[in-house]
Amino acid sequence: MIAIEPPNAAARARVLEMIDALAPRLVGAVTELIRVPSVSPTYPGCVYEELVGGEKAANERLAPLYAEAGAELTWLEPVPGRANLLGLVRGAGGEGARSLALNGHIDTVPFGDPAKWRGGEPCSGRIVDGRVYGRGASDQKGGLVATAMAAIALRRSGVRLAGDLVMESTCGEEVGDHEAGITPLVAAYRADGVVITEPTAPVTADPANPPHGLLVCPVTAGLLWMTLEVEGKVGHNNLRPELVRAGGVGPAAGVNAIEKGVYLLNRLQDLEQQWGQSYLHPLFKPGHFSLHPGVIVGGPHGALVPFFSSEFCRIEYSILYPPQVGAEPIKREIEAFVQDASRLDPWLREHPAQITWNLDWPPAVLDATHPLTQTLARARREALGEAAWAGPEADPRIRGFDAVCHATTFMAAGMPAVICGPGSIQFAHAVDESVGVEELVRAAKLYALAAMDWCGVAVA
Repeated sequence: MIAIEPPNAAARARVLEMIDALAPRLVGAVTELIRVPSVSPTYPGCVYEELVGGEKAANERLAPLYAEAGAELTWLEPVPGRANLLGLVRGAGGEGARSLALNGHIDTVPFGDPAKWRGGEPCSGRIVDGRVYGRGASDQKGGLVATAMAAIALRRSGVRLAGDLVMESTCGEEVGDHEAGITPLVAAYRADGVVITEPTAPVTADPANPPHGLLVCPVTAGLLWMTLEVEGKVGHNNLRPELVRAGGVGPAAGVNAIEKGVYLLNRLQDLEQQWGQSYLHPLFKPGHFSLHPGVIVGGPHGALVPFFSSEFCRIEYSILYPPQVGAEPIKREIEAFVQDASRLDPWLREHPAQITWNLDWPPAVLDATHPLTQTLARARREALGEAAWAGPEADPRIRGFDAVCHATTFMAAGMPAVICGPGSIQFAHAVDESVGVEELVRAAKLYALAAMDWCGVAVA
């Protein structure tokens, strides 16, 4: 039987020193990966044929790093041109050995207006003032490369884990395209613990210099996509005084659907304010749960010109809901609230708004005291040189994640998952997305230490 030894101080020091030595390669690899565009081809508004293959090409850049770490490579391509990559570093085994998966997504959101990026280059990968710039830097190519370098450092340092270490690079996360990405990966390997390398620095006024990064996040909120639609009544634009002035004929002259939609938008903002006090969670800041009106479209049918009363208004909402509440009670609450608000408006009372629920991305919930959460928290403090937490209250570096991610899928499959990665959500999806070089190095150290602690060490 192979004896599993606790990771000794000498082995840990060798691994950390090796990651420092590999830092230039780590940064160079992130730069090269950013330079391979890998926008989700099914992203709304994109032309599929122009983008398909980008995810596979980016994963082909990662594959040599996985191989250098001693991983067996598996390609999973359920959709032609969209290949997921799995790298398995087999552990030595032994009683008590546990496997760990390090998961990230290779796809990105679109660039937006390239002219707004530094030098007009969304995929530059350039390094300025200690930060690597380009689409995917924080979300999530930096984290993917950091996991590979952690595994390479373990191998070069002569450390063999007892449990398996699995590196995973997934397609289709940005649009919830699970069948093209995370579903086949979850089926291909079952790990005893999963780390999602999404960016977890806290939201701050200066995101390039957060007070602390690499927060450990065992909980996410749930996400709903809601469409709110209101109908109006077409009429001539110059009859507007009849709609809004005392003594006007009102709906006989027309009804502006945009104004009715904005009325409900304002009422839903009142509900959002109520949520700030009624929906609290110990791992999220007060007010985290929200109703975000991300798209509003309205006007007359046929031609969007301002010479008619608007016949329709559609508002698309992204709703973050508390993990302890669940989707169905939230849906009922919002539907009842909109119905009550509509009763105060004569037109909406007779022509109620229509609500469509398009997506529910359920929350992921792992206890802050779970062994995986605590393993990541200890590894984080060691990697960042912070003292072990000994306060009477909960460790403040264990927080809720600001977005949703594949932790939900792993948890649903019975695999405990924690989110922890370099970068900030404030850079994700934004112009001039970037990630700090120092944070990339610290992330690689964190992943290596966590793997040693979670999987156990057979040879050090």
